[in-house]
Amino acid sequence: MEIIIVLIIVVVAVLLIRLFGAWMLRIDEIIKNQKLIISELKKTNSEKKD
Repeated sequence: MEIIIVLIIVVVAVLLIRLFGAWMLRIDEIIKNQKLIISELKKTNSEKKD
């Protein structure tokens, strides 16, 4: 019975770590996209000034 409880705890921990990792990766992707948008906006603004 103790082995089953330990296995369940390990499985839950692994699933939580995977979910947290996926969440962090999506946040990283959003930040990357925002940096691209900012660079395009800066480029557009500098072209309008000239």
